[in-house]
Amino acid sequence: MNPAGRNRCPRVADASIVQQTPTHFKDTPFAPNHEARRVGSTSYIDDSLRSFLVKLGGRSPEPAGGAALALAGASAAALVSLTCHAGLGDSDLGAEHEALRACQVRSADLSERIQKLIDQDVHAYRAVLQALRMPQATDDQRRARQTSLDDALARASEVPLEVARASLEILALAVRLEPSVRPVVVGDLAASVHLAEAAIRGSLRNARVNAGAMVDASRAQTIIQAAEDLGREANRHASLAHQALGDRGLPG
Repeated sequence: MNPAGRNRCPRVADASIVQQTPTHFKDTPFAPNHEARRVGSTSYIDDSLRSFLVKLGGRSPEPAGGAALALAGASAAALVSLTCHAGLGDSDLGAEHEALRACQVRSADLSERIQKLIDQDVHAYRAVLQALRMPQATDDQRRARQTSLDDALARASEVPLEVARASLEILALAVRLEPSVRPVVVGDLAASVHLAEAAIRGSLRNARVNAGAMVDASRAQTIIQAAEDLGREANRHASLAHQALGDRGLPG
């Protein structure tokens, strides 16, 4: 979502809507990393997620695309953690065990980081709205309004860039992890790759569109260039990931 086409920047959920992922896991290889994963649980869709999805499809200006993309990135990180847990169940990994543990912890940290960015995104969106509502009856007021609006649009571009950066790291983790992934969870790793790609590409588009609505062309170009650089890195890692997954029998 963006203000250039619809006078809006990426909308996100309130912190209370999206559950937080812990930054560490228990020592048991398949310990749950979320309260929803309980023995005997019959549903993984709790009230918080239902509320989020209802608001996503409702009339409120938030949450919307930015929130959905961030949730995709956080989900990608969780799936990388899942594949690490599966490998940690092997007793003959040796040195790979510590690498998998580090990857699992890092993916959990990235999931939490993206969830925090969801909350920052909503504040950025609200700042754009506040700037748009500023008075513009005089030249001084118009200049003050434009300065505030450019500042808000810059922040509304920087937050999705951060989502893209975190999701790119998730994609890079998936590439490094692929050779040691157990066959039973290769499909889960593939899902993480697709989700991370969606989070990256959608967030980069939001950043470009919001930057394009700025008057300060130099500042906007810096943001757009950062998005282009991230996009090239994403293309490179995605190509590597899909090639590796194709070699494991999962083309496309």
